Amino acid sequence: MKKIVIILSLMITSLSVKAQQIIPVEKMIEYRDSDTQIPDGAYLKDINGLLDKYLGTWKGIYENKNYTFIITKVKHKLINISADELFIRYLITTTTGSILEDTRNLPDTNPLVIEGDYISKSKGYYTLNYFGKNTTCGQSGVVFISTTKDNKQMKLFLSPDQDFLDSKCSKVADQILPTTSMYLTKQ
Repeated sequence: MKKIVIILSLMITSLSVKAQQIIPVEKMIEYRDSDTQIPDGAYLKDINGLLDKYLGTWKGIYENKNYTFIITKVKHKLINISADELFIRYLITTTTGSILEDTRNLPDTNPLVIEGDYISKSKGYYTLNYFGKNTTCGQSGVVFISTTKDNKQMKLFLSPDQDFLDSKCSKVADQILPTTSMYLTKQ
């Protein structure tokens, strides 16, 4: 009798447990471009290692500012799905070393950490969402990154988003990220 109860319990448990659906992270763009919802409980996983080429520390100079970007891959738990995403923390200094912005020690949940979104259909670039300290006055947008074939250099630029302008803003905030392409070298 004990064996029957155990077997029935195992059967009921196995029927009630849903297997997690794993979807390649590069398929995210297909969900964004359609009305199809990502299934609840799904995991958008980097099973093909497409995000790995971006990982690490990248440095460059743009308009007399030194930029250091530290890119990590994180399994990000959203409300009803999980997704492998890139997070970017950064240090921006003047050529004399004065710190203009430093997000290197912020937790993943801080809105100043640049958070990944999707890989392009061509897999040629990756997009991330950026929110600066003055988001309400337009210091925000989409960051685009791509690497050279040898993965030694990365191109980065910000496409500013001015949809979030607050009526209290007298002008659009200056962007701290480059709005034209800059090249960074992998360290």
